Amino acid sequence: MAGAASRDNQRMAIVEVTEDSLRRQAGESIFTAALALADQGLVTALNERGASISAMVDGRAVTVVITKTGIEGTCACEAPSPCPHAVATALTWVRTGEERPAPDLYAALRVRDADWLARRLVQLAENDQALAVRLLAEAEQVSAVDELADLRADLEQVMADLLEEAEQHDHDDWYGDAWYPDTGDLEEILDDIDELIAEEPDIALELIVRAIDLIEQAMDTEKVYGEELLNALTRVQGMHLDACLTGSPDPVRLAEWLIGKTLTSGWCSFDRSLADYSPVLGDQGLRRCRELMDGNKIADYKLRTLRESLARE
Repeated sequence: MAGAASRDNQRMAIVEVTEDSLRRQAGESIFTAALALADQGLVTALNERGASISAMVDGRAVTVVITKTGIEGTCACEAPSPCPHAVATALTWVRTGEERPAPDLYAALRVRDADWLARRLVQLAENDQALAVRLLAEAEQVSAVDELADLRADLEQVMADLLEEAEQHDHDDWYGDAWYPDTGDLEEILDDIDELIAEEPDIALELIVRAIDLIEQAMDTEKVYGEELLNALTRVQGMHLDACLTGSPDPVRLAEWLIGKTLTSGWCSFDRSLADYSPVLGDQGLRRCRELMDGNKIADYKLRTLRESLARE
């Protein structure tokens, strides 16, 4: 309501005090006089204590009490209550309440116990189905984002450890030990990402793309012996297709990524599986693939393979 006081001790007030309620109680002439006092800044030393408000108004001590019927004023002018000084005090109090910023709800809630907050939200949502659905959806979304962050951190750490191991092996040292990377930890992370595809394919796709890049970095060290890391890369490529078919990637961006990865990677084999992506690429994505291939002047066997793959459509 316009002109209503918004106070921290509002629960202590018996009625809501507004400019309109003060005008009705005091009458037009007294309210006009009070308005002039307030507008001229003659109300000073305003202080509230519960339902009682005190101030100095034009040199007079005034006390106003909020009651069931409105306000009662005590003033040195000894005029009938409410006098212009009392009304000016109440009016200034109302305006001060309007100017005061709302309490910081976040600051108040962030110190509360998590279980209390959860119980309170459940209580509020019991009679509000829309709120219940929204809270549940947002909670699941936050959980998925947290899982993404955890899996990505684990993936980055495992691959960083593998790269560090690679740096410790000298490929040119014929007397040194060959590096056969242990991909056990990597496979466990890939298992978790694989499980994520069914419920959150687009989130899983982000992790898969990152896994491909990181595995390629390790392969590019040219210090890898054995097939474990290459097998992991082959697995991740299959997961990439599954995530795309299950999710909803942008067809143009997917086309650009597939063609770019095919032409720049020394390890991936998307050139042989491009046709498998056609349900996701659609006409728009396939058209973008052809544009990128036609614009590439490099004679590359991968381009031939790509064209043959597209020709199967």
